Amino acid sequence: MKKTLVSLISDQTIPNLELIKEFRNQINQYVFICTKQKKSQLKWLTEAADLNKYEEISVDAFEPIEIENNLKQYDFGDDEIILNITGGTKLMSLIVNEYFRSIGATIYYLTGHNKSYVKVFPNRGNRSFQLNCEITLTEYLKAHGFSYQKSEPFKTYQEAKKMLNFFTSESKESYIGIIKQLQKRRGKNVIIDSIEGLQSLLDRMDYHPENKDKLSKNDVKYLTSDWFEEFVYFKVKTDLSLPDEFIGTGYKITKNDVLNELDVIFVYQNKLFIIECKTSFYQMIPIEEEKNGVKEIKQKRKNLLPEIVYKSDALRNKFGLFANTSLFTTAPVRDKNGEVFDKLKNHLERAELNRIKIISKSDILSNKSTQELLKL
Repeated sequence: MKKTLVSLISDQTIPNLELIKEFRNQINQYVFICTKQKKSQLKWLTEAADLNKYEEISVDAFEPIEIENNLKQYDFGDDEIILNITGGTKLMSLIVNEYFRSIGATIYYLTGHNKSYVKVFPNRGNRSFQLNCEITLTEYLKAHGFSYQKSEPFKTYQEAKKMLNFFTSESKESYIGIIKQLQKRRGKNVIIDSIEGLQSLLDRMDYHPENKDKLSKNDVKYLTSDWFEEFVYFKVKTDLSLPDEFIGTGYKITKNDVLNELDVIFVYQNKLFIIECKTSFYQMIPIEEEKNGVKEIKQKRKNLLPEIVYKSDALRNKFGLFANTSLFTTAPVRDKNGEVFDKLKNHLERAELNRIKIISKSDILSNKSTQELLKL
């Protein structure tokens, strides 16, 4: 007997993708119940699931009689029907649920918790199940309408660990001036002898560029903060035993012509996690000021926390990306007594209200696993 999977389309495409992948080897036909307003979500879902052939039942989410009539007009024949009731509006869900009960469908609901799903109807036999399918990072992004570009790590985990040891040690303070000069040349090739003391810094770091006389653009980017992104990437990947298709670093994702750059992004147990990596909460930016008719460029310290919180909100609310967000930083957050620094208190409270986890220098140096740090 032919098996048909019916799904209700809504903003949350992942529950539909999960059941499609879970039952893929059993299903002969896919039918989607969709409103005009959710055509984009249907397109994203079918592309993520790599479905070239499917049927669509178009409905008006606020017209119950039309929904019921359109369902009755579709010929399911003698198919064994599986219904995923997780999506759609409440009204759609109620009417669709009632109709498919009347024709003997098996109805499932995905809880969104611990990869579990339940059989809503019929109410006999085993009714609680665990998903075996895994959603990859590419599938997750496609299912939300994102195109993307990605980069590969420049160095190894061992190299990143060496950088962590140096940049969190007291000896770093002796080289602050040299590091600042390097930061000003970020994105450029640098002749090592052009910065006094740079060779001494590289020796102290035990860093060996490919060209012994010159740092490449990638070397400079790595030494001026990219090392930390790669450290976090490798730590998460190793701690969670994630294959390459579930995690990435240096991602650029685009939707509606809006670009977002993400330091570390991964999928774990079918949930998306985004990590911002900052070696400091502050960044020096050039500000043009005019005094007595003379324009001057001065460096002003900018707090990055408000920007990070806004970016998290935008990803979740404006672009439909349902993600768990966190900030990893090598900057200290608390004093010796464990109290949050006054200058950070308001920003950290706002981050917590926005469900952004803050993982600070002391957390990272504690050698806690990713599971412990993110409470997975």
